[in-house]
Amino acid sequence: MPNADVFSRIASCLGMGERSVRFWHFRDGMGNFELPVPEGWRYDENVAVVEGKYTISFQSTDGMCQFTVAVDAQLPEKFSFAKYAKGELEGPSSGIIASVRKSRFHGLPAYVRDYHYASGTKKFFGGGLMFSTGNTVFSLSWSAPVERQTVMDAVFSHMKKSIVLHKGFVVSRGKGSLRDKLRQVESGGSGGDAQTGDDGTEGTGR
Repeated sequence: MPNADVFSRIASCLGMGERSVRFWHFRDGMGNFELPVPEGWRYDENVAVVEGKYTISFQSTDGMCQFTVAVDAQLPEKFSFAKYAKGELEGPSSGIIASVRKSRFHGLPAYVRDYHYASGTKKFFGGGLMFSTGNTVFSLSWSAPVERQTVMDAVFSHMKKSIVLHKGFVVSRGKGSLRDKLRQVESGGSGGDAQTGDDGTEGTGR
């Protein structure tokens, strides 16, 4: 996956008092999404697609902060997003069990979670956001040390609300076109009548 096809530099900058974070622009080689990533963060360019699923993880230079995007573009014919999301987000992962809240993301059905955990003597915070475009599910997750939470909350929020979706490769059943709301996301519209929060999510109902 050649770098020239994957990302291009942009001069975006997130100001936080005396500190600022510069971002470079990542473009998914599969053509499904793009988003800003903090400068210096690395990722594995060797992405394996298995049955329409693949994951791309971005890590800070010290490996302590992480932001992951997982894509599932081959859903079964009879698909329940609610059951899928709860199974993925509420299931134990590395000793983490979190409750899930129903939400919206740019007008699309979504589920979110927040959690804290410890690794040795180090304490971390993290979260997850899963949303469906109709025949593709995107799952975002992030974590960082608690002592960096003020800065990283702003960074993760910027990455979440700035993600742009594309139709990408089509491996699911049917004609492969995403529903109209995906086009609204691509054009920057909310696709719904609820106000979005700083990270693009709406509401906190269960």
